[in-house]
Amino acid sequence: MQRIALALAGVLIALTLATPSHATLNACSAGKKKCVAKKAAAMLKCHSKNEKPPAGLTPAAFAACIQKAKDKFDGGADPTKGCFLKLQAKFPGGCLTTGDTATLETKVDAFVDDVVCALDAGSGTCPATPTPTPQVPTATPTPGCGTVGQSCAGNFQCCSNVCMFGQCQPSCTDGIKDGTETDIDCGGGTCPTCATGKMCATGADCTSGICSGGQCN
Repeated sequence: MQRIALALAGVLIALTLATPSHATLNACSAGKKKCVAKKAAAMLKCHSKNEKPPAGLTPAAFAACIQKAKDKFDGGADPTKGCFLKLQAKFPGGCLTTGDTATLETKVDAFVDDVVCALDAGSGTCPATPTPTPQVPTATPTPGCGTVGQSCAGNFQCCSNVCMFGQCQPSCTDGIKDGTETDIDCGGGTCPTCATGKMCATGADCTSGICSGGQCN
């Protein structure tokens, strides 16, 4: 990872310093190209330092390193000291683009993150793997049986196998999510608590007492 990051940084700087035969860029734009390459190289160097044994940089040191690279590019607290704005001041009216510091900075940040995260998903500023959305269980009653609330003359007519007061009632043992249950035969205050991974509404629905994102943890 460290060698690849340094190699990429070297390529960026080499491309910047190379003078194209057709010389399409004016002095200001050529300078801005150097700004972009230097920032990308500085950020990649931070990632390389963070890979050094035994434990790389501390989180605070890594964040400070990245921030230093950004401050040199955009000027930090004083935007006029940013790489782009200094060039625009040096070549007034001679820059092909103006007011593009934030746009280019975002592109450089995204490029570095994409490269680093493609090589090592657990490195630096890579996004965390999203938590999968729990799937809501669906009831699968026996065809022809009555669901909760339907009229009945006996238990045999209800999917829950519970008929009271002429209506089918929910049950905690029928293999169906009915009544106030938050998952099949558990939760909701009327059935036993739910195991880890089952659906829940509050911590009281879970055996662990922890409900996060609608799922017992």
